[in-house]
Amino acid sequence: MTETKASEAHEAISARAQRMLDAVPTIVCVLDIKAARLTAHNAALARAIGCTGEELSARGLEALSSRIHPDDLEGLAAHAARLASARDLEVIEGELRARGHEEDEEDERVFAARAEVFSRGEDGSAREVIVSAEEVTERRRGERRLRSSEALLATVCERAPVLIYAKDRGGAYLVASRSLEQLVGVAPGGMLGKTDRDFFPPEVASIYKDVDDHVRQGGAPFDAEETAPHAEGEKTFYTVKFPLEGEGIPAGSVAGISVDITRVKAAERDREAARDQLIAAQQDTIRELVTPLLPIAEGVLVMPLIGHFDGPRASRIIETLLHGVERHAARVAILDITGVKTVDAHVAEMLVQAARAAGLLGAKVVLTGIQPAIARAMIELGVDLRGVITAGTLHAGIAYAAPAGLARGGEQQRRSPRD
Repeated sequence: MTETKASEAHEAISARAQRMLDAVPTIVCVLDIKAARLTAHNAALARAIGCTGEELSARGLEALSSRIHPDDLEGLAAHAARLASARDLEVIEGELRARGHEEDEEDERVFAARAEVFSRGEDGSAREVIVSAEEVTERRRGERRLRSSEALLATVCERAPVLIYAKDRGGAYLVASRSLEQLVGVAPGGMLGKTDRDFFPPEVASIYKDVDDHVRQGGAPFDAEETAPHAEGEKTFYTVKFPLEGEGIPAGSVAGISVDITRVKAAERDREAARDQLIAAQQDTIRELVTPLLPIAEGVLVMPLIGHFDGPRASRIIETLLHGVERHAARVAILDITGVKTVDAHVAEMLVQAARAAGLLGAKVVLTGIQPAIARAMIELGVDLRGVITAGTLHAGIAYAAPAGLARGGEQQRRSPRD
C-alpha cells in the first residue's frame, strides 16, 4: 500500500470514528494531560458548553475551562493529578458545573464525569485520559427539591400544633409529629415502628385500629371525634384519616390529622348548660304568666284560669295554688274560671283536687265565673263540689272573702254568694 493510500485509509477510519463519537449522546473527550490540550471530542461536548465544534477544536482546553464553574477548576486539577498516577482501568469520578454562553444560574448545568487512563508515554506514565460525562442537572435539582420538601415536612411535623401521623398496614407508625410524641410522652422518633398498643390502653388502641381498618377498606377519607387519655385529663380530637398511596409508600398505609378540640367541647358544654338554664328560667316565667297567683288582700289569693288544661298544666296549677296558700298564709283562695270555655271530666277533677288540697292547708276555695253551660256540664258529669264555695262572678267571690263576709262563716258556707 502506498503512503498516500495509507493516509487516506487512516483519515477514513478517523472520520468514521468521529462520526461514531458524535452519535453518542454522552460527552466523550480525550485530554493530553502532559501537553494540556484536547486531542479528541464529540459533538455532545460542544453542545454542553454552548459552542461550536470548530470553536472547541480551535481553542481546545481554553474553550472548555472557560465554561467550567470557577469553583470547580481546583477540584478538576486535583482529579488530573490523581489520573497522572492512576493504574490501568482505575476510574476517577466526580461532578462539575458548566455554563453555556449565557452565564446565569438558570443556564448552569451539572455533569457527572468519569475518567481513566487512555494512553501512556514511553516511561509508562499516563499521557492521555478519556473522559465521559452525563448531564445530571435535572436529577440534582430534583434531589434538591426532594431534600427541601423533606426538610419542610420535618419542620411542619416538628412545629405543627396538630397531630400528624401515618401508619402502615400493621399499624406501625411511619410518621409521627412532635405534638403526637409529646402527647404520649416519648422522645423524638420514639413512635416510629411501634403501634398504638405501645402507647394507649388496649380498649383505646382497638378503637383506633377499627377506624384505620375502616379507612383502608373504604378507600376514602373518614372523619370522627376521638378521645385520648392524657395526664391532664382525657382530650378530645377531631380526626380526619385517609388512605395513603404513592411510590415508596407501603400498601395499606393510612395517614391522619387530629386537631385538639377539648376546649371547644368544654365551651359547647358550658353553652348548653347556660342555654338549659335560660330555657328553664323562661319556662318558669311562662308558667307564672300562664298560672298567675295574685294576693289581693291579707289572707286572700286570686288565681284566674284561662284556656285549655292538660295534665302537666293541671299539676302546675295545684302546685302553684298550694305554694301560694302556704307562703301567704291564705284563708281564702279564689279560682276564677271566667276564661275557661268548656269543662270536661279532667278539668272538673283538677278543680276538686285543688279545693281539697287547699283545704288541707286550712284555706277555703271559692270557685267563681261559672257560666250556665259550664254549670250544666258539671251537673251532667256529676262533679262533687262539696266543700267548694261557688260564686257567679269574681266580684262576688271577692265580696265573700272580705272580713265581713268571713264573719258570717257558718251561713256563708251553706249557700253560695250572689251578686
